Amino acid sequence: MTTAKKNGSAKANETLEASAAVQQKKFEAAAKAGAEAFSQGYEQVYAKTKEQLDKVNELAFLNYDELADFNKDTVEAVIASSNVVAKGVEHLGQEIAAYAQQAAEKNIETAQKLFAVKSVQDALDLQAEWAKLAFDGFIAESAKLQDISLRVSTQASAPISKQVNAAVEKFAKPITA
Repeated sequence: MTTAKKNGSAKANETLEASAAVQQKKFEAAAKAGAEAFSQGYEQVYAKTKEQLDKVNELAFLNYDELADFNKDTVEAVIASSNVVAKGVEHLGQEIAAYAQQAAEKNIETAQKLFAVKSVQDALDLQAEWAKLAFDGFIAESAKLQDISLRVSTQASAPISKQVNAAVEKFAKPITA
């Protein structure tokens, strides 16, 4: 019976060891398969990420030229706007100088007439007429200067407005897409 027990025990041990060996092989195979799957997954993720980064870099370089051109256009728009403003300020200065000269001439003319009056009433009438003409001239010149200023500001803002619209059109599309 001892031999039978030993044989039975040995067979059980052999079966247990064989079962453990099979389980070990299955575990090793599963671990190997898992490692291979992880490795393949990692390689796929790495490849996809690299591909996406390459696309982003390509777009960045393509857009760099576009951005450089856009910045050049923006500088040109600012220069054009500045030129309009400079010419407008020059024109306004000429108008103000012409008005000042005209007003000075009228003041001298009125002063000469004032020295030639014979009565206080004539002096008061002359002064009232001069004040009315001076006020009307000032209002007319102010309206003229306001029109010039409005025209200059409209013309000066046109190149910049055009560039802002181009910026919105060019750079808003990728954001909304």
